Order: sequence, then structure tokens, then C-alpha cells
Amino acid sequence: MSRLSGRILPAILLLLCPIWAGAMELVVFHSERSLVVDAYAEDGDLAVLTLPGGNVLGVPKGLIAKRYQGYVPPPELAAPEAGLPKDLPYREIIAKACQDAGMDCKLVAALIKVESNFNPMAVSPKGAEGLMQLMPSTQKELGVKNAFSPEENIGAGVRYLKQLLDTLGGDLELTLAAYNAGIGRVQAAKGVPAIPETQLYVAKILALYPTL
Repeated sequence: MSRLSGRILPAILLLLCPIWAGAMELVVFHSERSLVVDAYAEDGDLAVLTLPGGNVLGVPKGLIAKRYQGYVPPPELAAPEAGLPKDLPYREIIAKACQDAGMDCKLVAALIKVESNFNPMAVSPKGAEGLMQLMPSTQKELGVKNAFSPEENIGAGVRYLKQLLDTLGGDLELTLAAYNAGIGRVQAAKGVPAIPETQLYVAKILALYPTL
């Protein structure tokens, strides 16, 4: 059995098996949101989407309305926030921080929605602060002076998420689990820890991610 068998993802499953290459595609969901993918494949009831950068995402095929094969993306956007919904809070700050760090702005937006529901003054019972719920130790490590500043919080949170992603070999599910539970717990478990809060957290973000 692969380590995927123990992961709890109600709507979306990350697949770690090799995916064959194909032409770039634009995948449009019934929600009218879209993703640009490097390759599209199918595995049973799942559509397997290879994202730019090599990460792989599986979504139920029934969520997809249309596919445009041979899609050619527009030139580098001068306004990176154009890829996010116009009514998304802090969209310009999210887009700029992700552009600087080489991160997917939709993934970060989904994380912020789950972490703080876009409340810049949010404080958790454990002391995590701001939009991306940075713990005091993480703030100190990243040089954060004011965790309640949207620019500073998002900038630091995106850098931290990128560090985790690189350390965990680009595995989105493990990266999100580490953001919630700590990388030590993820490495000790060699997967998503058996912590219900963390498992639900990962599932929520990965379910929200392709809808933005």
C-alpha cells in the first residue's frame, strides 16, 4: 500500500505517481474558475492535472466543464493579481508576494481563507497571528515586526510556505500538513500526521484551491 492510502481528502487527491507529458491546457471548472496545467491525464474518476512546476493535483472529473488543449498562456502579466478573483481580499498583496517567491497565488489564497478567513487581526488560541496565522517563533525566524500588517504577514507566510514546499520535495499535501502541525511531526510520521485537525485542514485547502 502506498502512503496515500492513509490520507484523508474528501474531494481532492494528490497523486505522486509519474504522469506522462502533454501539451499545456486550460482547464475550466463548472464553477467558472480555471487552472493552466502542463498536462492532463485520467485515472478512473479522477482528472490528473500536472501543474506548472511539476506538482500534481487530482480532481473529480465531474468538476471540469471544458478543456482547451494547446493553450498558449499570455505573456508575463504586469499585474499578477489578474489571476485571482477581483473580489478576493488582499489580492494584490498575495499576487506580489507569490510572484516574488515563485509560489502559486491561488494556493496561498486558499490557505489564508482557511487560516483566518482574511481577517488581518486574527489570533488563534495557540498564539498564531494575522492573515497567515504565523506563530511567534516563525515570526522571529522570518524577521516579522508586525504580524498584523497584511503586507508583512503575507510576505513572510509565503516565504515560509515556500521553504516547506522545497524541503518536502514539492508535495503540496505534506507542505500544508507541515504548515499546520509543524515539519517535525510530518517528517516523524513520514506523511500527514494522524491529527484530525491537520487532516481536515489539508483537505479544506486542497478542496478550495482549484475553485479560486
